[in-house]
Amino acid sequence: LPVIIGMVFYDGKAKWTSPMDVKDKITEIKNMEEYLIKANYELINLSNIKEETIINMKKALGVILLTDKPNVRVKNAEELLKIINKDILLKLPEEEKEKFDKHRNAFIELFGKRTDYKEIEERFEELKEMEVPKMFNTLEEIAKRDREKAKLEGVKEGERKGKLEERERFIKFIIKNLSKRFGTQLTEEIKVKIRKADEKTIDYIGDNLLEITIEELKELLK
Repeated sequence: LPVIIGMVFYDGKAKWTSPMDVKDKITEIKNMEEYLIKANYELINLSNIKEETIINMKKALGVILLTDKPNVRVKNAEELLKIINKDILLKLPEEEKEKFDKHRNAFIELFGKRTDYKEIEERFEELKEMEVPKMFNTLEEIAKRDREKAKLEGVKEGERKGKLEERERFIKFIIKNLSKRFGTQLTEEIKVKIRKADEKTIDYIGDNLLEITIEELKELLK
């Protein structure tokens, strides 16, 4: 029989604690030890391998390893795709390029899981039928669109938070001035109702801060 060496590529952050012998992971082996083949496996922690080492392998496997590497030093998914395409794939021997082409589905699935781009899942059948260069160009376009979308959402979220903070300052200003006018008449219950009031009510109170009576305020906040 040929020698079979088991290998596990680990991409987690926590320390590997699983048994290094396969038989230690099998249940119900009492009185069956004599039938088990000794099957230790080699553990390869991807966190400990430098990107340069993976790139210089010049193997199709390097594409998968670099994609799965948890601490790969890249700014974004677009950069990772460019490194894989230009530094690995374009420099692969023809035999290795053919290997990658056969197993490209695994790469697409892995990249999709790593980035969580819905468009990759939606276009999976289309992507796996493309020529490799076109596939990478398409993946880069997807990554770029997702980054721009995230940036736009980040700006909108920043604007939303800014408006909320501005609103909170305005409410504090209203409560502070009403407290000066009404003193203890402005109870904690009323203050809570002001903080929970809708935008229209807050604006009305702010516009009539010096004229509104405590009775009108109570009625307004019912």
